[in-house]
Amino acid sequence: MRTFVVLRQYPGGLGLQEAVEKEIANLGVVAGSGLPVPSILATDVAGTSTGGSPSVLMTRLPGHVELNPAEPREWMTRIAELAVFLHSLDLPAKRLRPWKDSWIAPLDDLKVPAGAQKPTVWKAAFDVMAAPPPEDPAVFLHCDFLPVNLLWSRGKITGLTDWNGIHRGSRAIDVGQCRRYLAALHSPEWSEELRSLYESIAGVTLDPWWDLYALLHYDDSGAKWIDRQVAGRRPVDVRGMTSRVEVAVESALRRLR
Repeated sequence: MRTFVVLRQYPGGLGLQEAVEKEIANLGVVAGSGLPVPSILATDVAGTSTGGSPSVLMTRLPGHVELNPAEPREWMTRIAELAVFLHSLDLPAKRLRPWKDSWIAPLDDLKVPAGAQKPTVWKAAFDVMAAPPPEDPAVFLHCDFLPVNLLWSRGKITGLTDWNGIHRGSRAIDVGQCRRYLAALHSPEWSEELRSLYESIAGVTLDPWWDLYALLHYDDSGAKWIDRQVAGRRPVDVRGMTSRVEVAVESALRRLR
C-alpha cells in the first residue's frame, strides 16, 4: 500500500526553527487522538541535510480546502461537530494568556479599523476587553481553527492543519476565530449560524466575553491576509469585510449586556 507524503520546507536563516519544533511537538500531542491530522515521518529542524531549510516529512491528508460550499448549513454543522470533538479531548497544553499568547494587539494598542462603519461599536468592544477575562472551563484548543485550515472530501472533513498554537482555554476562542472568518468571507449570518450549531451540539453556551475577544482578532491587515489565504478559491469581497465583521462584533456585544 502506497503512502502519500508531503515535504514541508521553510526558508533558512529566518529563525523559524522554534516554530517548526513547536508544530512537530504539537502534532505529537494530537497523534492518536482521533483528529484528522498528519503523521510525522522524519524531521530536520536544523536543515542540516536540506541546504539549511528546516524540513518536516509527513503523511499527506486527503481532500482540499472548501470555501464555497453548496450546502452551507451542512458544511457548518461538520465544522461545529469537529470543534466539539476537539474540545472534548483531554490533552496537555499551556493555559492561554489572552494578551500574550496570540497575535492580537496589546489591549492598549487596539485600534478601530479604517473601514469601520460604526467606530463606536469597536470602541465599546475595546472597553469590554479592559475588564479582567471571566473564568470559563479550559478545554483543548487548536487556536487557529479557520476554514482555510480544514480539508474536505465528499462532504466530510478529512484534515485539520496548522498546529502551531495549541493551548487550553475557553472554547469560545476557537469558535469565535472561525466565526470571525465566516463573517469576513461570507456573512454575519453564517457566523451566527456556526455559534448556534456549536452550542446546540455541545450543549453549552459560549462565553460572550471570550467570543468577542476572538472576533477582535481583526485589524486593517485582516482583509489582505484573508484574501491571500483564500488564494482564488472563491470571490472575495475585500471592501465589505470590515463592515461584516463589525456586525458580528456588535452582536457579540449585545450578548454581553
